[in-house]
Amino acid sequence: MYSIKKLTTKDDWDTFVKKQTYSPFVQSYKYGEFYRELGEAYWIVGVYDGDTLVGGSLVLTVHAKRGNFFYLPYGPILDYTDKTMVSEFFSFLSDGAKKEHMDFIRVSPFLSDTEEGRVVLEEQGFRPAPMHVLAENSWLLDLSQTEEQLMAHMKKNHRNLIRRCEREGVVVETSVKPAALGILHAMLDETEKRHNFTRFSRSYIDSEFSQFAKEGEILVYLSTLPSGEPDAAAIIMFYGNMAVYRHSASRNLDKKLPTSYLIQWRVIQEAKRRGMRWYNFWGVEPKDAGPSHPFAGIGHFKRGFGGFQEDLLHCQDLPITKKYWLNWIVETIRKKKRGF
Repeated sequence: MYSIKKLTTKDDWDTFVKKQTYSPFVQSYKYGEFYRELGEAYWIVGVYDGDTLVGGSLVLTVHAKRGNFFYLPYGPILDYTDKTMVSEFFSFLSDGAKKEHMDFIRVSPFLSDTEEGRVVLEEQGFRPAPMHVLAENSWLLDLSQTEEQLMAHMKKNHRNLIRRCEREGVVVETSVKPAALGILHAMLDETEKRHNFTRFSRSYIDSEFSQFAKEGEILVYLSTLPSGEPDAAAIIMFYGNMAVYRHSASRNLDKKLPTSYLIQWRVIQEAKRRGMRWYNFWGVEPKDAGPSHPFAGIGHFKRGFGGFQEDLLHCQDLPITKKYWLNWIVETIRKKKRGF
């Protein structure tokens, strides 16, 4: 038997998350505070063995016309081989969802996509969600290697472009100032028009940034060409043992000097200086996807830095009320329109 309860000490939860093999920033209480600024609520539900915190999750509320739900981003963090822990946690969460008039519970655990993992959640009543929310095919780089080893394991083209940028005088700087965010937003606006995609809003990015900037866990990277012209920008999270490639945009003004390559190398160097174990390049296309997949181009870019692909369990839903099926229909249609 475990004790399941809401945590009141936020720092205790962050300490627990940062001790995990992978420490996803979306499980930080700061991500909950960010959602609160969006008009939602959050809880941290902990699993205790006696007085020891052994599992749990950040739990976000999401209210939408198609249905209200609890969302656990890259959570819950549990021992999925312990069926008692899993059962007691989701029993507690289901009771809470009913009290809060939620229509379903959605989870996206940072858990490898295995038959065993799928069965564990299926036994709790979960079913595959129509769509994913967070990246489910991520590209990770092990930072325990030396800089020389990391450079050697890159594709030759990546190494050459990084060295050319350094040799030709490309400058990469970091900042937490609003002006730097402004440059990123301008580039995102350009990229949105050029490639016809929907970007995160300025208020969304700024609010998320402000929460993690308070403790120095996020930076804007800006690259400029030798002429002084801004060329690329990226927002990088540094949380626990993992750096994360969160948002980015590139103008690609000089085809011979793709400055985004040097940004990535500077991020890798900074993550190593901070003693981090992993660099998470975030989403890539599935292994069996063809060249027409929307992530194929960016996936090729990310893989060139070396590393490995971590395929996570697909997003799962636990229906609570009949309204869940309205959400299922809406999202199924959206997935077909989006194409992946």
